[in-house]
Amino acid sequence: MIDKNFTPERKQFFQTINSELEEKLFCSKETYVHPSSIIGPNVTLEENVKVGPFCIIIGNTKIGCNTRIFSHASIGIPANDTSAQKNLGSIEIGKNCEIKEFVNIHSSKKIGGKTKIGNNCYLMNFTHFAHDVILEDNVTIINNVNLAGHVHIEKNVMVMANCALHQFCKIGKFSCLTPFSGTRQDIPPFCSLTGQPARFSGLNLIALKRAGFLKKDIDSLKHVTKLFFQDKILLNNIIKLAKDNLDDWGGNKHVLEFIEFIKNSERGVSRRVFCYKENIK
Repeated sequence: MIDKNFTPERKQFFQTINSELEEKLFCSKETYVHPSSIIGPNVTLEENVKVGPFCIIIGNTKIGCNTRIFSHASIGIPANDTSAQKNLGSIEIGKNCEIKEFVNIHSSKKIGGKTKIGNNCYLMNFTHFAHDVILEDNVTIINNVNLAGHVHIEKNVMVMANCALHQFCKIGKFSCLTPFSGTRQDIPPFCSLTGQPARFSGLNLIALKRAGFLKKDIDSLKHVTKLFFQDKILLNNIIKLAKDNLDDWGGNKHVLEFIEFIKNSERGVSRRVFCYKENIK
């Protein structure tokens, strides 16, 4: 059925908008908001931010320069909590981020709180970022991932499709969670985990090599992760072994970061190990 109110002038108006969309979204060097999107009065868009069709951005929200937000994204809606009846706190999204279709980012659950997305983050379709989530720089979140409230993801992490993270979990830098995995505990840096619940399946070697980690760094991390996950040596004993081998693996800065993360973990780190043969039916 043709809308009788769709006049030639109105038709021409939409044709002009549609013809400009690709040019404005992908090629221009100025801030652009599609006319179908809603931008609240307390939203700050920095230089060259792009907002595609049918987006809603409200609340005390700041979006860094060169960030692109594609269609139907929802940013600044109150937290999914019966006690949250309005926007509280703020949302900060960094520079050079890609926020794809149907992403939703919720505002903080408390006054003075913050939901924060770092620089150079890539958030794919249908990903959900609950209240007070923190993503550091260079994080990639693939389709249909759900992050509960207060999840903290350190830099250079990849969370693959259809994963779920329990509230207050912390994910260490350069780690990876493979598709359809879930965790209720913290994930140490430099590791790859898989399954439900997530289990250690090795180092995140691709990310480490791409980041320029030296062979001696990788070998040192292999040694300490073997002690922790496969050999199940107590953390205090691993710390003593590291001190006895400071000139070798024990003095490696990445090993010390791995140990420090586990020592400070609030939700704990599982020592489950993924065994491929056990999962063949």
